[in-house]
Amino acid sequence: MISSEFFADAPDAPDDATARRIVERLGADRVHVLVTLRPPARIMPSQWQQYVQNGLRMGYEDWLEHVLRKAPYEKPTPSFRRHRHDRLVERWAGAVGADQVTVVVVDDRDRDGLMRTFEGLLGLPQGLLRAVPDTANRSLTLAETEMLRSLNREFRGHDLPDELYSKLVRNGAVLRMKNTCKPTARDVRISTPAWAAEAAARIGASAAARIEAMGVRMLGDPGLLSAVHEPAEAPSEQPAMAPEVAAQALYGALAAVAAAAGRRSARPVHQTSSKELVKVLGHRCLKRLRRR
Repeated sequence: MISSEFFADAPDAPDDATARRIVERLGADRVHVLVTLRPPARIMPSQWQQYVQNGLRMGYEDWLEHVLRKAPYEKPTPSFRRHRHDRLVERWAGAVGADQVTVVVVDDRDRDGLMRTFEGLLGLPQGLLRAVPDTANRSLTLAETEMLRSLNREFRGHDLPDELYSKLVRNGAVLRMKNTCKPTARDVRISTPAWAAEAAARIGASAAARIEAMGVRMLGDPGLLSAVHEPAEAPSEQPAMAPEVAAQALYGALAAVAAAAGRRSARPVHQTSSKELVKVLGHRCLKRLRRR
């Protein structure tokens, strides 16, 4: 079994060449594609904060306007097209055949449901698969996301390189914050406005109808894709972030700087002067002679 969300990002070219090439190289006669789907209305808050972790500066409602109301809907985050579930399933069904595609509609109210489904599909004993807590994969709270969005504006406004952002922010501050700080009941969730939740539900209903008509195997309730979940109440005041969370984020960035400083000698050879290379070579030769 090969599992990766990046398969969902295979370009949907007119002939779906990327999906077909992947299937061909894996062995077309033995490939079965399984797609897990969640209601678009539940996905949107999580996706927005994930895009902010990758450098997005746009606020939640502005982003919703672009992905739901302003064509082309691929801007400003092209990978969000993966959540046009009917197009996604159609692409892979075209590559392997509808009879080789299984679609699982996930019901998030049943925390173990997806694992039980996979046990059944793979012929495993019931209860074998267990959830593994992964704090690094948790969503950010509204306050954490807004703090990071403000940082993104400053970072991008000063034209700092993407490599530095990845090292200090995404793999430094954000990772440390998620691993050490657990959200509490007092933390404000990201709230989706009613118009956006209803628009997402309509997209989910349309996608469910198209997928059912394709002839693929469906597990779970397709009606969940069009469910309109009760939106969380909008915060009455500006969300506040605990000082401890801010301190952990700052420490994560500083730790990333320290780690990078300790790896200075690991830069590529072509970026190292000949004088430094001779010194390193001489030092290594002396160490080997001493061992003898």
